[in-house]
Amino acid sequence: MPDDFLPSPEAAYSRGRLLQTQHRLRDAIACYKQALEIDAHHTPSYIMLALCWMDGDATAPQSVDAAKRAVALEPEDAFARSVYALALNANARDGQTSAIKEALHQAEEAARLDSDSDFSHAVLARLHLRLRDYPKAEASALAALALNTENTMAAEVLSIALLNQKKDADNQDLIRYQLERDAEDDSAHTSAGWMAVMQGDHKKANQHFMEALRLNPMNENARMGLIESFRARSWFYRGYLRFGHWMSQFTEGRQNAIMIGGFIGYRVLSGYLKGVAPFWANVVIGAWLLLALWSHLARGLSTFFVTLDRFARQALKPREFWEGVVVGGLILLSLASLLLGYVLIRPESGFVALVCVLAAVTSAAAFTNDHHIGRHVYNIAAAISGLGALYLAVAVFASLPLPFAGTAGLVVLLIGVAVTWLRPFRVLHA
Repeated sequence: MPDDFLPSPEAAYSRGRLLQTQHRLRDAIACYKQALEIDAHHTPSYIMLALCWMDGDATAPQSVDAAKRAVALEPEDAFARSVYALALNANARDGQTSAIKEALHQAEEAARLDSDSDFSHAVLARLHLRLRDYPKAEASALAALALNTENTMAAEVLSIALLNQKKDADNQDLIRYQLERDAEDDSAHTSAGWMAVMQGDHKKANQHFMEALRLNPMNENARMGLIESFRARSWFYRGYLRFGHWMSQFTEGRQNAIMIGGFIGYRVLSGYLKGVAPFWANVVIGAWLLLALWSHLARGLSTFFVTLDRFARQALKPREFWEGVVVGGLILLSLASLLLGYVLIRPESGFVALVCVLAAVTSAAAFTNDHHIGRHVYNIAAAISGLGALYLAVAVFASLPLPFAGTAGLVVLLIGVAVTWLRPFRVLHA
């Protein structure tokens, strides 16, 4: 085609922006690439490519390259540096603290370059939120909203920061203001949905998340919230969420202190009762074990019930679907072992049931872990535990003399006990 008929980079870029607002990302990306073919130094096209690519698992690494190129071309451009921070954050897995801190550094530099940019302050708020520094996330989000009351990213981050600090009254005021200002704001409905989930009103939460997805089908936070509202139909998961909401107001160190203090209190009380009231000692021990299992299995079991709902399971991603199938399946196998043991008079059935439950605990930890190292470790542990539990169950109930079946069960028990200690303290777990 003659050069006279080639569009200008600005024209290709403008068409890309229009397509991007229509959620036609593939066509928008083609336009930005066309703009760069005409002018390899067209910084805005690099920035928009980074924004289009950063949410895709396969394209996220490309977003870093595009944003980095934009910063190299315009090092004083606060918007480009903020997008670079978002791209770095999107590529950093939990546990890769140095990568997340580099993203934070870029966001801080962007806010320094342009202190009047609400976008830069909103990105900085998101990075503080990722690092669980909720007070700083709140402060940065408020700074962004002071510059632009319609900054939806800042409002959503502020809502989450308030929620995790248990500032429920402030969060309700924020959500009410957002919805009164714009009832068609999908981020406002998302925030309202999460607030309702934490308050135990799963029906109201479901309505808000459905509305958010109607307004913006690409809202991943709303999709995740919708799944939570489906899980929260189970009373035991609602209790789990409320406990988590209560714990979230404390720093990680205080949370660990509460868990250690609770365990010490349990050990002291059960030890004392063993000498004076053995029955009540057994009650305390049983209650503690139920509490421990509930904290590990509530989500996986609730997801299992979601998989049984033909409508609700359509919102599940493959990993979430298999979480419900595997964790719920192992729990059902545990219950079936007890029933079969009673019917067939197999004394080993209690051991099989315990092994299956602890295999479910390990699997639940594996499916919810996104730590860049720990996810591999927990996945291997879950595979060993699941196969070991099945191997033992077949050996016991099929009356097959399989070698090392008992040893396999003991290995599963040891792995499960280790996970019950490592997971709450986030050892290789995020």
